[in-house]
Amino acid sequence: MNADKEAIRQRMQEARALLLDAAAHIDDATAGASTENPHWRVRDILAHVAGSEMGLVRTAERFLAGGELTPGFDLDLWNQRQIEKRQEREIAELLAELEASRAAAWRLLDALDAAQLAVTGRHPAGFRTSVAGIFYTIANHELDHGNELRAALGLPITRQADWQEAAL
Repeated sequence: MNADKEAIRQRMQEARALLLDAAAHIDDATAGASTENPHWRVRDILAHVAGSEMGLVRTAERFLAGGELTPGFDLDLWNQRQIEKRQEREIAELLAELEASRAAAWRLLDALDAAQLAVTGRHPAGFRTSVAGIFYTIANHELDHGNELRAALGLPITRQADWQEAAL
């Protein structure tokens, strides 16, 4: 593995460890707790993150295939739909989905060379990034939402996201 891929892997592992640490504090009593997002509860944030990694892996695959976003794509609607799809899932099921999506992310990352990591495209949020930037987006997204969980659960925040890693 080259140094860039190793740095990506390390960032993703650190972010996931912090997310899982926060998720370990979610129980029936805290799952419905309010968060800084007035529309999402603790459980909703975990459901959102569980659905997002595979969406981002598909975004990287779209970049590699030279594809563009579907015209009229609405990220907020997509995010809400991902939460709705997971509404009936238990916390353990959401955690299993996170594990499965990470395995898919590792498979893709391991298969890429430096030129493929540099392929660019438009992220669903509208900014331009590279395939490497998509992997950093996964890490930063988990850090941001993990910090939302930590705040809602009364846990200390130990690391902030660095979105410059994902930007071109």
